[in-house]
Amino acid sequence: MSDLPDSGLARDLSVSAMRLNRRLRLRHSSDRLPVAQLSILTTLLREGPMTTGELAARERIKPPSVSRSSHTLVESGLISRAPHPTDGRQVVLQLTDTGTAAAREEVASREIALAEQLENLTAQERETLAAAAGILTELVEQVD
Repeated sequence: MSDLPDSGLARDLSVSAMRLNRRLRLRHSSDRLPVAQLSILTTLLREGPMTTGELAARERIKPPSVSRSSHTLVESGLISRAPHPTDGRQVVLQLTDTGTAAAREEVASREIALAEQLENLTAQERETLAAAAGILTELVEQVD
């Protein structure tokens, strides 16, 4: 354990984030897809078409891992590959209509599960979480 002043807060946030993510994952609506593939689908839904390299950087995983997962997703009809408009060595990954529907279903399932839990909080607790969500988003973007 670190002796930094905020190490306890960091530990508590880390544990809470991991537990929340695990519980939401366990409730995910698409039992047929591994979490890594669902993450690719939801990233493409949120951010739009991108290359394998861009997706790997966004997901913070190695390009070969994205290639393997994207190959499976292409075979499943959830994403497609299109030629890169300016670089013939690359392809652009994009959701198919089926992939868009699957990603939206997953996002909705997680949002519903979390919204059900938020209903149990006071108005002040929800306001606090709303402020914290913005701060957490900023922290996530800064973590290497």
